[in-house]
Formats: sequence, C-alpha cells, structure tokens
Amino acid sequence: MENSQLNQQIIALAGCSLAAKVVSQLAHKGWTDDHYLQTAVNGVLNLEPADAEQVVGSLQEIKVGFTALLEQLYPKGDRDMDIGRYMANLISLQSQFLKSDELVQIVRTRLKQITRQQQLYNKSSDETIDSIASLYQDTLSTLPLKIQVTGQAKYLQQEVVQKQVRTMLFFGLRCAVMWKQLGGRKRDFLFRRRHIAEAINRLDLSADNF
Repeated sequence: MENSQLNQQIIALAGCSLAAKVVSQLAHKGWTDDHYLQTAVNGVLNLEPADAEQVVGSLQEIKVGFTALLEQLYPKGDRDMDIGRYMANLISLQSQFLKSDELVQIVRTRLKQITRQQQLYNKSSDETIDSIASLYQDTLSTLPLKIQVTGQAKYLQQEVVQKQVRTMLFFGLRCAVMWKQLGGRKRDFLFRRRHIAEAINRLDLSADNF
C-alpha cells in the first residue's frame, strides 16, 4: 500500500473507530473478541512507534475499524450515533490531553512502568488491562471532557467490562493522538471526507500480506 501521510492518518483513525465500535459492543453485549483487547494493550504500550501500523497492529486485524469509519462517513442506513459520539469525544479528549504537558508526562511514566512490570513478572493480559484501566481512571478521567458510555446497565455495572471499556477508550485516545501528530484536523471530516473514503476503498483489506 502507498505509505502516504493520508494513509497513515486513516490507519490511526481506523484504530480510533475500532475502539469506539468495541466500546459500543461491550456496553450493549458485555463481551468482545480477545484479540481486539490485545490490540488495544499493544497499541497503548507502544510509546515510540515508527508508523501508525505499529500502534494498531495488522490492518487486517482492524478491518472492523475501517468499516465502522466508512459507515460514519457515508452511512448506508441509520448512522450508529454512539460510535460517532465516541469518536468525536476521543478526538476532543486528545486535544485536552495534549494541552497538559504534566499529564502527558505522568501517563508516559506510568505506561513505561506497566511495560516493565509486564516484562519482569510476565503479567497476563487481564492484569495489564487492569493496570491500563486504572491509569485511565487516575489521569484521563480527570480531564474536563467525560466520555459517557451508554448501553445495558447489567453489563456496564460489571467491573471486568468497565476495565475493558477504559482500556479500549485509552487505545482510542492513543490512536487519536497519533492521528493529530500525523496532521489530522477536525475539519477533515467535513472537507476531506471523500478523500478519506476513497483512500480506504483503495486498501485491499482482504489480503493477508499487510
């Protein structure tokens, strides 16, 4: 695939869209595929990626994110308002996050600690999710914007679902930050929507050689 700046931005956006999609699934169904959670963990802990792919993992793995992004840009039926709201919230949250150098440094330091603990003590994926969720609660949830997750109360009240939701939101923020760093702007959703959709459609997401 063409390694253009636009493609890199789209990959980061697809990661953000995947996070929104999975959060919605967790809130309404109480479960998601484990590999999406592992993608989120890997992406959050990768602090020095060479490109967007190293944050989101294989493009094939986040195909759902590309599909969800296209549905937000050009819905074939009723647009999923929850997913659109989560994406908009994550993009706004990254703006607030990046304005606080102190908070950025705290998050980086804590993520490095989580990575070291994972390596030293061979922590399980569930334990790492617990750590990332706690970090989200301690830091990102203190920002003015509060992301309100809506769904079935019987699932949202479960501690394991709450932790998975926070981890996915953290991953969504990570992708939104990278999108911003790659030159993404909010106005792109208005003025570059067609270019984004065309670039996604040019990707051969059915291939296994990404």
